Amino acid sequence: MRHETIRSRCNKAFAYLMIVVALLLIASRAQAAFQYPQLGVRSAAMSGTAIPAQGDSSGLFQNAAGLAGLERGEAYMMYNKLYAGQPGVDSIGQSLITAAAPTRWGVIGVGVSDFQAAGLLNERMLGVSFSRRLSPSLEAGVAAKYLYHKYAPGSDHSGVGDPVFANGTARGAAAFDAGIIATLSGRVKASFAARNINTPDIGLDSEDRVPREYQAGLSYYKAEWQLRTTADVVYRDNRAGTLRERATPTIGLEKAFGDERVKFRAGVGLDQFSAGVGIQFDRFGFDYGFVLTRNLITSGAGTHMIGVRYRFGGK
Repeated sequence: MRHETIRSRCNKAFAYLMIVVALLLIASRAQAAFQYPQLGVRSAAMSGTAIPAQGDSSGLFQNAAGLAGLERGEAYMMYNKLYAGQPGVDSIGQSLITAAAPTRWGVIGVGVSDFQAAGLLNERMLGVSFSRRLSPSLEAGVAAKYLYHKYAPGSDHSGVGDPVFANGTARGAAAFDAGIIATLSGRVKASFAARNINTPDIGLDSEDRVPREYQAGLSYYKAEWQLRTTADVVYRDNRAGTLRERATPTIGLEKAFGDERVKFRAGVGLDQFSAGVGIQFDRFGFDYGFVLTRNLITSGAGTHMIGVRYRFGGK
């Protein structure tokens, strides 16, 4: 009885927190750095759709609510080689390490993401999240992040002495995310996430705010075919650019075989095509994803992603 009372109070407190987070969404619009959203391999192979990240710690920076589906602890590592084969960009890479574990209050996750263009720029995100299943059909999560970027003007002679770097070459600031995942029926799920809610300022000599991002999606799963279809829209709240440049719709597919131990994935957006495969061996899992951007098709340059996970605890 006492446990039920504690659980009820936790649910109410978390619901109030989500309301407060929603009120923060009235903050001002802006644009800035961190142009590469951090995705897990599974999601990226389906063009960035969010529902597949449910129950996967790699979704910490995409929609923290998805971690509520974890039934046991998980550690995840990913490396992303962006635009491999494109002249002049062979030194661009992105990595991700996350870990999450369920507790009696909810699932706690931590993660670090690193984007590096060697000799030019380094962007890093450190995050901690808390997610909880509020009801059999509703999951919610929040995340606190520290965004940090550092430039390397010394590698470019034209950048040496630039007044932009008069006060230093690095800046960091805190950011906050929130998200929900709702089961609309046995086969249909919906998700919504708001990222960088407070639009943190990471400018060096003038204001430079990270834009807020919204992502909404639907997922339909046909169990008889072991087939999942998804449709998402990501809206990046920039001041500049057209609606076409700010909004990105995507569609993804995931087909499983052998009791879902092997999964083939594909996705398409307005400017890219993606595909990949996932293999699960009991506690160990392996994911591979490939993303091809439309304007680089003729050059053969693509983004290659590899992810490895280990699940611990439980049976």
